[in-house]
Amino acid sequence: MELRCRMCGSPEKEIVSSQVAGDPDARVYRCLECSLIYLFPIMTEADEAEFYREQFETYMQGRAGVSWQSPQRHFQSYQAEGERRLPIVRRHLRMTDTVLEIGSSTGYFLDDLRGYVQSVQGVEPSELYCAFANERGISTVASLEEVSVQSFDVLVLYYVLEHLRDPVAYLSGLRRYLKVDGRLLLEVPNVDDVLVSRYSIPGFLKFYWQKAHYHYFSHTTLTRVFKQAGYDCELFPVQRYDLSNHIVWMTEQRPGGTGHYGDIFTPEVEIAYAEALKKQWVCDTLFAVGTVKL
Repeated sequence: MELRCRMCGSPEKEIVSSQVAGDPDARVYRCLECSLIYLFPIMTEADEAEFYREQFETYMQGRAGVSWQSPQRHFQSYQAEGERRLPIVRRHLRMTDTVLEIGSSTGYFLDDLRGYVQSVQGVEPSELYCAFANERGISTVASLEEVSVQSFDVLVLYYVLEHLRDPVAYLSGLRRYLKVDGRLLLEVPNVDDVLVSRYSIPGFLKFYWQKAHYHYFSHTTLTRVFKQAGYDCELFPVQRYDLSNHIVWMTEQRPGGTGHYGDIFTPEVEIAYAEALKKQWVCDTLFAVGTVKL
């Protein structure tokens, strides 16, 4: 396989990192033509299928330093994450909306959305999580091909795009699932995260570049992906992790520091720090709203 940018096709690149967690043979590159940051080589389709079927949950628990043990525990542990997302997406929802989330996991976020839209449905390849969501009354299927509804008002993808082999082609294919005035709501990690772009913390860099993430987006390259896929796009900066988390990364080179210095940093300090990062687009997360070009 020739080393070319998977968005613009250019062979011109520079190396960003020679270390990738979980894959000693992979490297991280920046395209010198369009600035997309991407992993090469990536898993074969067969290896990828096995990874997500057999290893992904264990892999993610190891990175997070937690053990979910059961779908119920996973559902409970992600309540705070669902609550974080809700105020961001509510302004883009209507009570009459039909919503499909791709990569819906145990359905914890769809559960939160049920009170604000007409209907919700999920796509989740994990048999265990899919079954759990259905038991809770959250209609969930294993693949897009199994979705019976022809089109939706809203498609939701949280931390999915960075895992895909061809983000442009995938987003382009999703247009057929959107109604004429539909919206695509999406979150991805921001590669300009201050821990990467400014602080350059060695422990965080070893943690950040990982084999499951094939692409790393900035607000510029994510906008370009949406445009090439046939969408108009509005981007919003989001900061998920607090100042305590950043200081623990700096001093202890490890994750899990959220709230660690909560007795020192007041809410006003936390808000000011997050707003400063967002203003400079060096926040950790990008939230995008895509609409199909007419």
